[in-house]
Amino acid sequence: MRSCDIKLVVHPIRPDTDRSQWRKVSTGRDHEPMIKSDGSSSVGGLGEGASVDAIRHLTCTVPLMGTDGRHPVWRVGSVLRHILGLSQPERARAWREGIVAVNDVPVHVQHRHCIPGDIVSVAFPDIASTVIPEPGLSLEVIYEDQYLLAVAKPAGQLSHPARSEQTGTIANAVAARYRRHGRSPDAVRPIHRIDRDTSGVLVFARDSRTARLLSRHRDRSPLERDYLAVVSGNLTAFGVIAGWMGPETGHLTRQRMIDEAEVKLAPTHSPTGNPLPKVAGWSETAFRTVARGPSASLVALRPRSGRTHQLRLHLASIGHPIICDGLYGGVDGFGMDRQALHAWRVTFRHPETQVRIELVAPLPIDVRRAIAEALRN
Repeated sequence: MRSCDIKLVVHPIRPDTDRSQWRKVSTGRDHEPMIKSDGSSSVGGLGEGASVDAIRHLTCTVPLMGTDGRHPVWRVGSVLRHILGLSQPERARAWREGIVAVNDVPVHVQHRHCIPGDIVSVAFPDIASTVIPEPGLSLEVIYEDQYLLAVAKPAGQLSHPARSEQTGTIANAVAARYRRHGRSPDAVRPIHRIDRDTSGVLVFARDSRTARLLSRHRDRSPLERDYLAVVSGNLTAFGVIAGWMGPETGHLTRQRMIDEAEVKLAPTHSPTGNPLPKVAGWSETAFRTVARGPSASLVALRPRSGRTHQLRLHLASIGHPIICDGLYGGVDGFGMDRQALHAWRVTFRHPETQVRIELVAPLPIDVRRAIAEALRN
């Protein structure tokens, strides 16, 4: 990778950060890593949606007033976000696939104005319809209530079916769980995703309303995801990695850091006027080094954005790739046969009860061994 391709800033945590809220860590079984805590309570739990259509239709009527009593100027993009509650990846997919319509007329420009009474619709080919219940798959439940399900995903398993792999995923196991309980599983949707070879907490909304609430309130009460990684070298104490990132040309999965000048020069529309996918998205990751060994460090990470391979690329871009992450230059060793990355905690406010929930997935044995070996001396 050429240095001119990297737009990267590493700097201390923002001055207004209260470092007293960072808890010190021991890497033993009964201790938690050093991660910022707001002192809120943790909620433990026990330890799947409507009829399945080939197309998932989302429709709304543009209101006269907003929730604040004002008369907003509605644009299609803001309707998708604030009324239909679509996440940023869902909105990007909707525009990319040309499945947005106003009054049954296809729309390709998200800044198009709407007037009260307009009917805005999105017709997603429903990925839920491809989820085949598989009773034989195991599922380690961390938390479950009538709105949410959280599981501990093992490494080597997909979170959700992909075009090339329709079975054997966590979502297949979830579908079987709800079918076994006599409930319809179609509206169960993952709130976030984890790479195949990353282990850790994975949260599902048990119905579409809960999924929309979580998405709609994400600005006010974000889903905080905390990871642990073993990386090469001695990483600085703490900081934030930030930069533009996007797909690497000619590679199916690999991402790359992108220079800001390239982002500014990238075309936004095709010659026919249709919007083009963005060449890059802004990304930020806060990190703190928990402990150091002779040739590796244990690092706590909190992504402030949700880009594909964000943590893996960010660490590789500053010269500290995750151990055994072959896609981004990680060295083999420490007993790992997959990247040494674990999504150990997810924290968020419950969409119905407003109680602050903290869900933790214990470190799997391979990550524990890697940590012990990395810090042995």
